[in-house]
Amino acid sequence: MPFMTQPVRSSLQESLTALTLAARGSVAPAALECGDGGLALYRAIAEQLPRGAVFVVDQTLRYVLAAGTGLNISGFVPADFEGRSLREALPSDLLTQHTEDYRAILGGASIVREHQVGGHWYASHGVPLADEHGHVHAALVVSYDITERKRAETRLHLLDRLAGEIRAAAGPDDIAAAACGLIAEVCGAVRCAVARVHGELGAVELDGVVLAEFGAGVVARLARGETVQTGAPPMTPAAAYVLVPHMAAGRPAGITAIVAHAGRTWRAEDLALADEIADRAWVHMDRLWLMDALQEADRCKDQFLAALAQQLRSPLSVVRNSLALLGRPGSAVMPEAVVALMERQFGHMNRLIEDVLDTSYICYGQAQLKRHRLVLQEAVLAAVDAARALVSARTHQLSVAMPREPIMLSADPTRLAQAFNGVLANAIKYSRAPARILVEVELHGAQALVRVTDDGIGMSPRTLARLFELFTRVDDKGAPVPGGGLGVGLWIARQLVEAHGGRIAADSRGPDLGSTFTITLPVEAGAGMNKPANK
Repeated sequence: MPFMTQPVRSSLQESLTALTLAARGSVAPAALECGDGGLALYRAIAEQLPRGAVFVVDQTLRYVLAAGTGLNISGFVPADFEGRSLREALPSDLLTQHTEDYRAILGGASIVREHQVGGHWYASHGVPLADEHGHVHAALVVSYDITERKRAETRLHLLDRLAGEIRAAAGPDDIAAAACGLIAEVCGAVRCAVARVHGELGAVELDGVVLAEFGAGVVARLARGETVQTGAPPMTPAAAYVLVPHMAAGRPAGITAIVAHAGRTWRAEDLALADEIADRAWVHMDRLWLMDALQEADRCKDQFLAALAQQLRSPLSVVRNSLALLGRPGSAVMPEAVVALMERQFGHMNRLIEDVLDTSYICYGQAQLKRHRLVLQEAVLAAVDAARALVSARTHQLSVAMPREPIMLSADPTRLAQAFNGVLANAIKYSRAPARILVEVELHGAQALVRVTDDGIGMSPRTLARLFELFTRVDDKGAPVPGGGLGVGLWIARQLVEAHGGRIAADSRGPDLGSTFTITLPVEAGAGMNKPANK
């Protein structure tokens, strides 16, 4: 991005050309003198320089002239220089280099240098001022602000380095580390943390702090896509935070936290660059995560198809053998028993096909809710009654505890029962006989809880993390879980519960220590009848 318009550049170039000619004795001698006429010329040149300054220093290294808006930008005024020596006028960090430059100019050399003063970058052109005999009697330096150009150069350099790190990265963690390193170069001593948003935004943890601890206002601003500067939450170590949300489909998909010492102030240009680095890094991290997810989905799809083929093969073999028995002349097999056996196998195949169809409908947003006003206890009891045959077959004990006062919901009774059935079937299937299964219904304010607790095989934290994902039917070692199935039941249950405006969660103390599934539903009817199930 240009830091000057073309007319300004032309004016500056003309001024510098005039100064060069003057230094070479190509203009009238009066223009070379440091008298009132010469100084007036240089002041006029200073007025033409946007964000620039003109300095004249004599052979004693004393400022004869200092003028231009660039002085004010750097926090100076002409009186800080004029009539004073370099040693008296300049800060210690500038004195050595400027003294060398002015001595070189007074010795007849011309200089071009870029340097930083007061947080701003300047390009300085210096030429000697000589009389008609070629004797140098003063040094003339014209400086103009190139801060915007330097910032653009720095930005491009850092982004180019980030691109190189991204190309060389083995995974998202490498990209995050590279981005944090570059942000530290921009902002100074800081540390960074990056987190993905999977559920509630307030539950995201960054640098050991949960976002909800910053307060509802900070979480709301992040949800709108705003970068937030804030102090540390109460009861946490003092620090200064910059929280950068990374948006996808209008919602935060991730958060980058930049953390510095308490009381730290941030320059707007530094924050803008740090924000851009964090966003660019996030895009590529998200791409790698998506590629991993696609590979995992492809692997799960293969497992699903293999499981479906295996689940269908068994009942089909039973039906085929049963038909062979019925067709064998003189067989002593009771036809009624064989037909009942085939009906059970056809029922099993029908349930498998319904699971596949439900998965397809939900994935494509075609599963509709037909809401009615219903009593939650009745819906739970219906699901329990439907499961009692399977409970008896496995010699489990199933008990129910619920309040007598009706809990009213606006829900699709069929889809809600399907969700309850999925959770109950999971508890029955993964509990070793004889097991105890407890179904509880509770009312908490405007929310109803349906809790299913078993003393079955339990789950590890790794299994819990993947429990509600599609096609999940393997244990921590990748082996098929006992009990079979397609790995879609709990995923379907979650989609149906969330379509009702609720949520489902699971907990377990570990393998062989049982599990608890909790379904939370809003008691009051929500808006949106016939709302499609979430994908």
